[in-house]
Amino acid sequence: MKKKSYVFMLTDEDRKRHEHVSENNRIVSFVVQYEMLHEGKWTPVIRYDNAHGFAHKDLMNPDGSKDKILIGEADFNEALSMADKDIQENWEKYRQRYLRRLKS
Repeated sequence: MKKKSYVFMLTDEDRKRHEHVSENNRIVSFVVQYEMLHEGKWTPVIRYDNAHGFAHKDLMNPDGSKDKILIGEADFNEALSMADKDIQENWEKYRQRYLRRLKS
């Protein structure tokens, strides 16, 4: 099995963390997470993974709770690609959602 992981800085206060394990060019496990720097600490805002055996995303809330959403993609290679693309294109929207909930 091959494990790859990297952190991609989006800004000085925003980053995407990507990790996956593959075997024979098939994704076995993955995590793609957008994190923002908040009060000096990297805070998860959205995470895609296949923990529990299925691909899903967790939208984090400032109170520590999270909204789990099944993404309906059984193929982990496709789920990983979709997750990476979604965070790359929409991280600013996820940041604003988190900050709105932080103020409530």
